[in-house]
Amino acid sequence: MKRLKLLFFSLSPFVIGYLLNYAMIKYDWYGTIISIIGILFCTYWFFLGYKSYDYVKTTRESILLGNCFAIISMILIIFQVVFMGQFMLNVVGSAPQMFYLPIIRVSSWLEENLLFFISIHDMVFTFIVSFVLMIGIYYTGYSMRLKKKG
Repeated sequence: MKRLKLLFFSLSPFVIGYLLNYAMIKYDWYGTIISIIGILFCTYWFFLGYKSYDYVKTTRESILLGNCFAIISMILIIFQVVFMGQFMLNVVGSAPQMFYLPIIRVSSWLEENLLFFISIHDMVFTFIVSFVLMIGIYYTGYSMRLKKKG
């Protein structure tokens, strides 16, 4: 039952992404508001990694369960780009992109400031940075709890 709860929490970036997309369109949110939401999402994801210690037995299991939808989304994005040649714009096709929307602003900061020597400014690269960032934040939260208990 605890693993199922963690699995539902790992689905939350989809929900947050769709709500954020709606708010961006409906209320014309941009700039500072999106930045604050990105930072809050990073805090939430860290806390989820921290709490996942209570739900699973190993680090590997925590990362795989907590980020399984991130992994699936990344596979779908790569599939869309490699086999379809572009991102799909319908609702089902945009789901993988919506998953990373809450953290995309933080990822773009990372690209601009730390990876300035890389001349790639493609959305696929941004999604890959978002994916790695999400796993890193989640793992850091889990590690903090592991150190606290150990």
